[in-house]
Amino acid sequence: MDTVLTNQMENRKKIFIAAFFVIFVCSASAAFSVFSIPLQKATGGDASQVALTLTIYQFFMSLFGILSGHIVDKSGPKKLMYIGGFVFGLGWFASAFVTSVPVLYLTCGMIAGAGNGLLYNPSLNVALRWYPEKRGTMSGILLCAASVGPLVTAKAGAILCDKYGIHGLMYLGIAYVIIIWLVGWKMEAPQKDWAPTGYEKKDSQQNDEKNEYAPKEMLATGKFWLLLVLFSIACTAGIMMIGALSSIGQVQLGLTPITAANLVAVNLLSNLCGRLIIGKLCDKWGELETLALIFVLTVISLIGLSFSYHLVMFIFFLIILGASFGGVLVVFPPLTSKTFGMKNSGVNYGIMFFGYSIGAFLGPQIAAKFVDQSAGSQAYHSAFMVATVVAVVGFGLALVMRNRLKKAK
Repeated sequence: MDTVLTNQMENRKKIFIAAFFVIFVCSASAAFSVFSIPLQKATGGDASQVALTLTIYQFFMSLFGILSGHIVDKSGPKKLMYIGGFVFGLGWFASAFVTSVPVLYLTCGMIAGAGNGLLYNPSLNVALRWYPEKRGTMSGILLCAASVGPLVTAKAGAILCDKYGIHGLMYLGIAYVIIIWLVGWKMEAPQKDWAPTGYEKKDSQQNDEKNEYAPKEMLATGKFWLLLVLFSIACTAGIMMIGALSSIGQVQLGLTPITAANLVAVNLLSNLCGRLIIGKLCDKWGELETLALIFVLTVISLIGLSFSYHLVMFIFFLIILGASFGGVLVVFPPLTSKTFGMKNSGVNYGIMFFGYSIGAFLGPQIAAKFVDQSAGSQAYHSAFMVATVVAVVGFGLALVMRNRLKKAK
């Protein structure tokens, strides 16, 4: 028995590493802005039309995340890695040959987004099931892959597009399939009630696990809808910056396109550090308390960015916003399983992830609708203010949710 447990303890490290590489690949969409201009030239679409691809991508990622969660809860994750890897790579590969905006929506938005949905949630949830003693910390480490991935993808994509034009995307698609297939065979869910050596559940965890919600039961609760709104609001500002950061740098700071691209790297590195810190705080303080802190930091950073017309000051507040946004995706997987149980966590988090899609729609819309090109360097001031108001509302809802759960317990 000790030998079996030792092997499982060793195996969970390999599964975690495999999940890290899968999420590394799935984070390709975070570097989407690198491909924006080549895609505009290839399709004849404007920046707004091409940016809508990311919203479609996030929607199909969420939709297929529910399907993948159901499959994982019933049959395990291994087959999904092969199928999802192929679909994901195919979407990016086919995007190298698009000639119109609707075809781009099909290849990159629908196909690549669906492939991402088949991969992301299963790899994340399976890996966290192996670490019940420190879900927040391991969620933070695992999601560092989503920060490192875009750094590599952005650089590789820029080099490939510079050399091959839009056809450079086909090499990325091939690479994605190879990487996922190389590690996907290791993905395996633990047996029910598996626990590492010396792990004892806290009373609060035991109480949480008594409340196992099926997806329909979860959807019938008010706390699900409140959490969904919280997820959406928490993602809005960060996703707005992902899509518009380079443009904001050029307009507000007067940077060249090449220099403004460096802001993307700053944002992603901030994401990485934020995920490590936020993961630790989740285990120490609790998820909702940490989420409230994220909203406070978001408000401070957005106000600061709206009045930052010098590079150093802009970077300072960008680091705060990047770190806080990086923590959002760390908080919600353990928060969802803690609130609605582990039994159906695959499907439940897949449904909850629609909050990210809503944020993916709101963020770019705020950046597009409230920008005033006639205002010069202050063009994005209104967009920052609207995003700030949204974050303030999120802070208030986080406190409401925290109080509701405390009363329920």
